[in-house]
Amino acid sequence: MSDPPALLCLVEDIPQGASRGFDRVDAPNLFAVRNGEQVYLYRNLCPHAGFELNWLPDKFLDIDSEHILCTAHGALFDIASGRCVAGPCAGAYLHPVKFHITAGAIYIDE
Repeated sequence: MSDPPALLCLVEDIPQGASRGFDRVDAPNLFAVRNGEQVYLYRNLCPHAGFELNWLPDKFLDIDSEHILCTAHGALFDIASGRCVAGPCAGAYLHPVKFHITAGAIYIDE
């Protein structure tokens, strides 16, 4: 019998157009970005050198909130696909995390 999906948070816990990081036993080193009701969930790991993307808690987006930003290298990633669109890892991808949303709550499927 498999474990039930882990509750990460409510969609409303992630501000609109912003990001939030998670580092719990059941959700190690993850971050989420919310755009409307759409949520994107990735591992907090730059594909270029393996560093965490953020230096400050919950700060994963560039100044215009248009891209995910690696603060170590300045690399920019497309929010929806995780693809690096500028910087030293151009063409590489962030590692997406499988999840689902039920009744406004985000559950990790991995």
